[in-house]
Amino acid sequence: MESGEKKSGDFAELSENTKGTADCKISVVIAWVNSFDLLTAGLDALLSNTTRKADEIIVVTRHGNHAQMRFVQEYPDVHLVAALRGTPITKLRSIGIKHATGDVIVVTEDHCVPSENWLKAVELRMSDGYQMVGGAVENGWDARLRDTAAFLTEYSFAIKSKNGAQVQDQIGLIPGNNAAYSRAIVDGVCKTLEEDRWESFHYADLERSGTRAVYDSEMLLYHRRPFNFFYFISQRFHFCRSFAEMRSKSLSGTGRIKYGIGCAVLPPLLWLRGLKTLVGKQRMIGTYFLCSPLIAFYLCAGAMGEMYGYFFGGGNSLAKVE
Repeated sequence: MESGEKKSGDFAELSENTKGTADCKISVVIAWVNSFDLLTAGLDALLSNTTRKADEIIVVTRHGNHAQMRFVQEYPDVHLVAALRGTPITKLRSIGIKHATGDVIVVTEDHCVPSENWLKAVELRMSDGYQMVGGAVENGWDARLRDTAAFLTEYSFAIKSKNGAQVQDQIGLIPGNNAAYSRAIVDGVCKTLEEDRWESFHYADLERSGTRAVYDSEMLLYHRRPFNFFYFISQRFHFCRSFAEMRSKSLSGTGRIKYGIGCAVLPPLLWLRGLKTLVGKQRMIGTYFLCSPLIAFYLCAGAMGEMYGYFFGGGNSLAKVE
């Protein structure tokens, strides 16, 4: 359902009308697990932003001393928090949120690059009375077909529609790597993350409690990283295996068996869901078909991982997710 208050198509007008009314402090939290080179593009974009700067940037990492020393030398004004090696991204995010002092905490990933209006969109929606804001994720690394296929496997639901601006009061559209939370709701988010579950497992509770959430495509991020074929196969396996373990916490033994068996039909169902999403958005349909052989491999790897997770547990897969 479209928001009846303000449309992101009127973004320039919104910016003008709300000057001086949205003075919240915004903290940005980044879990850093990938290479230093992947991290820098997003940090540089945040630090050089002239539309709306972050009041605080917190990077939480499981990297060792050498990487930390390099970070401190090159980004002395960014707050770096060290965690133990092997700490999963879920707990890294929770640590970062707990260190944040802002009225609004924005969570993203170390290989994402924000657009110029990213935090301005957050500020505007929070000033509208929303407690949770999420935005679009576009592909920022499309030189190779396998990179585009990996992106579409994960984020076809989050790209912008052909008509551009999109605002929907629908919490299920909010991606975990492009989400902003008001201070009032972060305790529940942290609790879920500390239980080694993704934030999305808490979204239903937030919805039931009456939390006002909005997806605004003007809160735009670029997902910018390469994926070698076998690396992404491994990532899909471990991500989906750990996801199955998270879901299994609320399932009986019989339920785990049913879900595990059901994974056999996941690849075609997920492929069709991705296609339906892109048809609705009227974008990247031809690219999706072109990438389909690769997407099929990725979806099968994910289905195998999820099946393994239901039958044998998550093991240490969550710590391997990057």
